[in-house]
Amino acid sequence: MITFGRKLKHLRQKNHLTQKELGMAVGFPDSCADVRIAQYESDVRTPKEDLMKIFASTLGVPVELFTVPVLSEPREYEAAEYWRYELGAELD
Repeated sequence: MITFGRKLKHLRQKNHLTQKELGMAVGFPDSCADVRIAQYESDVRTPKEDLMKIFASTLGVPVELFTVPVLSEPREYEAAEYWRYELGAELD
């Protein structure tokens, strides 16, 4: 599964922002902006919904890019396929 932190770092870099710049843009104090972003990118911290919306808005993406799980490992695809098959009748 691609983590929130990995998504955040990718989008920050894609927008050519430093950790400090992104942190300040979302409202963290200048003195700790880069540290806070580093904590989110390394998945040490998990943002609450309101902060996630601010990240999305600041980075110009829908919040769903952060909230919808993204599979990244073959075993995750296999598990998803299994449950889709098992629960298929219930989902229709």
